[in-house]
Amino acid sequence: MVRPAPISPKFRANVAGYSAESARYWLGSSARWGAVTGLTALFILSQVPTIKSSILQKTPVLGWYWKVEEEAK
Repeated sequence: MVRPAPISPKFRANVAGYSAESARYWLGSSARWGAVTGLTALFILSQVPTIKSSILQKTPVLGWYWKVEEEAK
């Protein structure tokens, strides 16, 4: 009778040395950093007319804040 080895190898799939657990950890962290970076860039660029008209004025809840009333001549 052949007995199985007391220590059997455990195979873990990885890509370029990253396992699914480490990828899940880094994905969450990267998403948070990306969101903060994007919001900071929008805040800094909020006075650029193209950004203001194409992105900020079309925001559903706060779009009214960036709408500019044109002066009548």
